[in-house]
Amino acid sequence: MSKVTVVVHEDLAMGFGLSGVDLAPCKSNEEAIETLHQLEEDRDQGIIIVDEDFLNAIDEREREVLLKRTIPLIVPIPGKLEWRGSEEVPQDDYVARLVRQAVGYQLNINL
Repeated sequence: MSKVTVVVHEDLAMGFGLSGVDLAPCKSNEEAIETLHQLEEDRDQGIIIVDEDFLNAIDEREREVLLKRTIPLIVPIPGKLEWRGSEEVPQDDYVARLVRQAVGYQLNINL
């Protein structure tokens, strides 16, 4: 069975730990990049969820290669979350960026 591992800052790791996934808490970008490289070579890894701040610390070409992988699938998440009312959500929110990355272009949905 494939593993799901979360690579995030130490302060966020506990929350993810409650979900039962494997954790790789990191203190620095360098530690996270090293951990990410180790995990991507592990054949048991199915999904690696990683704080997008850590990914942004990687060279752009290397980051593009990582994000195009399918096994393990690299899923970036925002590490700095904050609560906002729906009227305060920016147009380029996290979900829109994920859809744009997966589909290849911007989708605008008006309700």
